[in-house]
Amino acid sequence: MFHSIAIALLLCLNLSPVDREPRVRISLFSLFKPEVVSARVASGEGARIEVDGRADTGLAPGETLRVRLAGTQLNIAITDSTGRVARTFTARSTQITPAGSATIELILPRKIKRVVHGQVLLSKGDRDLRGQLKIVLVTDRESAVASVVAAELSGERSTEALKALAVAVRTFMLAQRERHQGEGFDFCDTTHCQVYRGEQDLSTEAASPVVASAVAGTAGEVLSFAGRAVESYYTSSCGGLSATPEMVWGGPNDGYTFRRVACRWCSRQRYFRWQRSADATAIVSALSVFLGERLSSSTAIDIDLEPSSEFVRTVTLRSGSIERVLSADAFRRAIGRKLGWNTLLSPSFTIERRGARFVFRGRGFGSQVGLCLAGSVAQAAAGRSYRDILSFYFPGTDLSGGVPRE
Repeated sequence: MFHSIAIALLLCLNLSPVDREPRVRISLFSLFKPEVVSARVASGEGARIEVDGRADTGLAPGETLRVRLAGTQLNIAITDSTGRVARTFTARSTQITPAGSATIELILPRKIKRVVHGQVLLSKGDRDLRGQLKIVLVTDRESAVASVVAAELSGERSTEALKALAVAVRTFMLAQRERHQGEGFDFCDTTHCQVYRGEQDLSTEAASPVVASAVAGTAGEVLSFAGRAVESYYTSSCGGLSATPEMVWGGPNDGYTFRRVACRWCSRQRYFRWQRSADATAIVSALSVFLGERLSSSTAIDIDLEPSSEFVRTVTLRSGSIERVLSADAFRRAIGRKLGWNTLLSPSFTIERRGARFVFRGRGFGSQVGLCLAGSVAQAAAGRSYRDILSFYFPGTDLSGGVPRE
């Protein structure tokens, strides 16, 4: 009886998950290929569950919603706090709408947990997500900006550096909002778009809400050029000299023309210069998987460096009759996917084979494009404002509170 009354009360509540416009749609757990996910109320009063577009039931604190993909259908079960199954049903899609400011914890068994604020949509994946659940969070943009800022500069207390990043994150969302349009969401939660970890990093800000203050202090502010939001990339450390999007990812630049920026501000950061080594067999194996071709253990790796810098324009692999040319970005992705992203930190590096190992030496951390986060922190410590920081890394752009054309 109590369970039924609780459901009725939840369904009568105003359960709008987002009180502020505009919203963004973020694909969650993009790298994990989930087939099963559990959800529960992490904080707040509860949530409403809709099945195939129809309001169906409520999810009270202490209850768990479990969704498993089975062919083209979702098998859904709701269990109470004792683990007893209260209800089961099948559907093509389901939607979790939290009450007011309630948060939802999403759990991939034995993999990862994430607490989010907003509406959660679950359905069978399509296109690149076939054979897995598609999990999309609908939340307001400023909340998403705060979460990304907290994830990128975790523990940082420099207000001006955080403000600069908040503007860059918000601007990127405007400039790139059609990146995954054909897949039913705006952004993924990985470095392909922007790292999004929900409320995880913001939870540490409860005692000192500096991130929330920085985001609120720049609310609505974006970088624009010729009336359009610029592609405001950012990187952990540029290593003293930034790169342009064309250098790293190729293709023409639409609108704002990035300039390479000489940056002395990140020179004391630990990734300004770095060295890593890796087992040669593991490197060759990772490249073989990436290319879909078997390379020999004696594969030669040659790099074409830009004159006067260590930026790698191309990487050539030679193994017997096989010769393949990769961009530095593709080479880094091939290695990072198998050996981790701390093996080859940036597209500016040299490579040397020493017996059974490859030794990499380089500078910078990340793409080296756009706003240098290490440099931003150093500039803020020197008394420069977030406006000064943004104009340094994005010269020629305008900073305004109005939303430019998208």
